[in-house]
Amino acid sequence: MSGMTSGALARLAFWAKGMVLINDARMEWPGFSYSEPEWARMRALSAPIGAGTYQLFTIVNAAIFIAIAALGIFGVFLPLATLLFPVPAETSALKFSMLLAACAFLIIGLGLPISMRLSAMLVGGKRVREALVPAAGDEALASKVSWQINRIMLIMCGLLVPGILLFIAYDIEAGPIITALKWLAVALMTVSTLTGIARQRKS
Repeated sequence: MSGMTSGALARLAFWAKGMVLINDARMEWPGFSYSEPEWARMRALSAPIGAGTYQLFTIVNAAIFIAIAALGIFGVFLPLATLLFPVPAETSALKFSMLLAACAFLIIGLGLPISMRLSAMLVGGKRVREALVPAAGDEALASKVSWQINRIMLIMCGLLVPGILLFIAYDIEAGPIITALKWLAVALMTVSTLTGIARQRKS
């Protein structure tokens, strides 16, 4: 039997709800794959969480995370940047990029678990918690989810440093590139959604 607390189980259930919604739409989230038994367990965990409850969770989670991110930027990144680089014109691009990446990893690495914990506590009421029955393997599944999140953050923050340096080294105008990437992301999501709908109609 799982030794997870009701709060930890609720957090896992809300995460499972999001993953199940993605899976039901025949879409995949790169870096987050699960075995058939894990999918079955996540579906069981997400069952007590209604659409309205999950939507409220995402809103509360986003609001809390934005507040934590703002605190990290104004309370950690800017003071450290001012202390370490008092003369902006003499600041090394590599050092500045490494500080930015480190702070991003710190804010996301600490902020996301905290925001999810608080959101699950605020939104996952007594009814949801009572409906969640722990089972063997829950701790392993929660540990896997945590590792997946940290792995994605390491990749993102690791790519941030060389990306910034390339933009600086080649004096690249980021505006057109970012706009193109946004439209590419929209196109990929549209194709993925339409493919999911087509598969659902065939099944």
